[in-house]
Amino acid sequence: MTIYLPDDLADLVKAHDDLNVSAVCQDALRRELSRREQLATLGKSMERIELHLGENGDQHVAFTGKEVYCDDEQAVMAYVTRRHRIAVFFAPHGELTQYDTFADLADDVQDAELLTSVAAALGVDHVIELDI
Repeated sequence: MTIYLPDDLADLVKAHDDLNVSAVCQDALRRELSRREQLATLGKSMERIELHLGENGDQHVAFTGKEVYCDDEQAVMAYVTRRHRIAVFFAPHGELTQYDTFADLADDVQDAELLTSVAAALGVDHVIELDI
């Protein structure tokens, strides 16, 4: 198998002669295959989700997804949709926020448990950075 690297990336890699390119590529491919397997498994367990939005719950919406996080105390649920988007429902306010990627979610949400649960469901590596 041969892989292509753009010239600029190839030059950067060559500057690190101690880098085991084969091992790095193998690791990246294993992670990607694992992520895809996780998403395939998740897809098989999806169902129709129905929510009532708005302060009065007067807007009824539905989508296909899987609940991957629930905080009963705060009444917050997170779902992964069939298109691998993330939907977070804040029941007290009847708000549904949608995110295209895990990175978008992580930029907007600070709840470590929610982020960890969604990352695990998506097969995404998630590290909580500590400023210590």
